[in-house]
Amino acid sequence: MTGPRLAVNPIAYWLVDGRNTRTLGPALTELAELGYNAVKADVPDDLEADKYLSWLESFGMAPALSLFAGTWDDKARHAEQAEAARVFAARQAGFGQTHCMVSTTVPRDQPRQLRPAVGTDFDADRLQVVIDGVTASAAAMQAEGVTAVLHSHVGGWIETEQEIRTVLDGVDPDLLGFGPDTGHMAWAGMDVPAVLRDYSDRIAGGTHLKDTFADGIAVAKADGLPYKEATLPGRIWAEPGRGQIDLAACVAAFPAGFTGDFMIEVDVPSLPNRECHKVAREWALANLPLGTP
Repeated sequence: MTGPRLAVNPIAYWLVDGRNTRTLGPALTELAELGYNAVKADVPDDLEADKYLSWLESFGMAPALSLFAGTWDDKARHAEQAEAARVFAARQAGFGQTHCMVSTTVPRDQPRQLRPAVGTDFDADRLQVVIDGVTASAAAMQAEGVTAVLHSHVGGWIETEQEIRTVLDGVDPDLLGFGPDTGHMAWAGMDVPAVLRDYSDRIAGGTHLKDTFADGIAVAKADGLPYKEATLPGRIWAEPGRGQIDLAACVAAFPAGFTGDFMIEVDVPSLPNRECHKVAREWALANLPLGTP
């Protein structure tokens, strides 16, 4: 394919019923019926990795940009995390991938999950430890021929605009690119198109596209809702075009010649799964500068 590709993350299916073939098989069947042909490259928990590509192909699907999640706030575990990232990257390279998102995780009972999207418990020293860990993991991934791209996530250690900028400014661009998520950035209060424009030359591999409901964000902030409660169906996450993010401006901020994955990712849809992904695909075909086979 020349130009950007439309892909999908079936997260809305496996968040409910687990990342296994029993859940993802019917999900991929449904998504293929809707016209999707590229899916986030994640091996189901009950499938051997060497059988994954043929399993995907049986649904008419190709592997798309995946994500490695780490913590990196504990310096003593950086070497362990880097090795895990290397192994993950090697598998992705085996699937034909040249880039992989990296994102930080925080347990559900921690302050950032309990009071999300506002940089709770910010600590500059801890952020530097996280940066050092991300750098080590990105280097390990690069050794396998895969370039890491930063993916911020509400509730994680890299959540706010300040944190995104600090990380991207603090790591060599040749080692770490930018794989943004429009929804997580909007929930964290950013002018998403402006941040994308500032780091347009770092955007590579792909992006997660979802919309957000501004009213839901306002309620979550006013009521101090934890992540899980804030993201119940219909509260914050929205199908592209159904919320208030200026997605046209976001897409316009991508670099000229971008050939990565525009990945639909609506973690908790406001519509039933099939309708959600039908609406999202129709929006994508009407609004994205997609390539041709």
